Amino acid sequence: MKKNRELSKLLSLLFLISISELGYSQMIADRTIKKETEKRLVAESKESEATSDPFTFSAVLQGGMMQNFSGGIKTGSDYMGRVHLTLSLDTKKAGLWKGGQFLVNAANAHGGTPTADLIGDFQPISRNEATERTGLFEFWYRHTVGNTSLLVGQHDMNSSFGTSGYGGLSINSAFGMYPSITPNTGFAFSIFPRTMPAIYLKHDTDKLTFQAAVYAGASEDFEDDRYNAKWNLDDSQFMVGEIHYKNVKNGIQKGVYKLGVIKHTGEFQDVTNLSGAATTDAGMGMYVIADHLLIQENDNSDQGMGVFFEAGVTSGDHNLIDRFIAAGMVYKGLFSTRDNDELFLGVLNSSINDDIPEGSIYDEGSRTTLELNYAIRLGNHFTLQPDFQYIINPGASSAIDDAFLGIMRFSINY
Repeated sequence: MKKNRELSKLLSLLFLISISELGYSQMIADRTIKKETEKRLVAESKESEATSDPFTFSAVLQGGMMQNFSGGIKTGSDYMGRVHLTLSLDTKKAGLWKGGQFLVNAANAHGGTPTADLIGDFQPISRNEATERTGLFEFWYRHTVGNTSLLVGQHDMNSSFGTSGYGGLSINSAFGMYPSITPNTGFAFSIFPRTMPAIYLKHDTDKLTFQAAVYAGASEDFEDDRYNAKWNLDDSQFMVGEIHYKNVKNGIQKGVYKLGVIKHTGEFQDVTNLSGAATTDAGMGMYVIADHLLIQENDNSDQGMGVFFEAGVTSGDHNLIDRFIAAGMVYKGLFSTRDNDELFLGVLNSSINDDIPEGSIYDEGSRTTLELNYAIRLGNHFTLQPDFQYIINPGASSAIDDAFLGIMRFSINY
């Protein structure tokens, strides 16, 4: 009986010790969970504070050394560069109103003008090429309600209209903005380096995008407006509209197909009159652009081969180029260890206005550009892009030999 009592006491003691240890372990676990929860809440709070900042700042520096190996006006080398500093304000995060965004974008162009000095073509061999300047590039307000937005202010048309996503990997400016406009209207067109005020309306659906804009049709002379801060609202207007059809699967855009129309209300030099003194009203134009992901490496990635196609026609005696066609391919992640690198190959042909008479400096029927480059993504902020271009009939002039050139471009983005 005594032994049974001692055994009972021993079992009771062990039970109490077990309960105490269990309670202590639970207390330690609760403290650990609490600490982890506190850490998570602090991290979420910091993340929330970071994302609640109404201001967003970005900086872009691009530059490129070029070498004309043969042909053109003469062989030689030069440098072209640009800098963009952008600040935007989210009105909702600022505690003002929902759906608003203000943006200001200042730009600097520096370096030489090798297209004019070495190549002799009528479109820049690089989108970074411009006469040296520093000034206002964009200054606008956009208000969004649901899937519809309205933008008012100084705006870069090339950021929204007339562009191919795949074609945009080129360095030659002809692929970035269809050449049936830019040589024809010059600084009557709101792109780098001189932009103009606009009213821009856009509406998105799952499959379609509708967008249209009216831009001022002329900018002030550089000497009268060195900082691109004056708005010329009285001269003329440039109008553009587009319809997009989008093919999206598993969150990956497999294709986008665009139809656009343009109209300028101004007067320009009549290129069919050799005296250079005659002017004519601007005409209308139409273009199509298609980007298509042809070979997709897997269903949840945009890696693979994409192809693009661009074509445009314009009417009027002010047009140096009345037709153009471009095509090419981009392969993202060609090498297994370089998932974000992109290979670009493109060809573009610009047809010279058939009504230009004999005796003009534009005595070739067309100009053709071939381009090959490879964008090496080194982290999230730096890209190195070696590029080669072969231009047949630069400037559509028989006096200028075909040009072969190379560019080593770098880009730093923050």
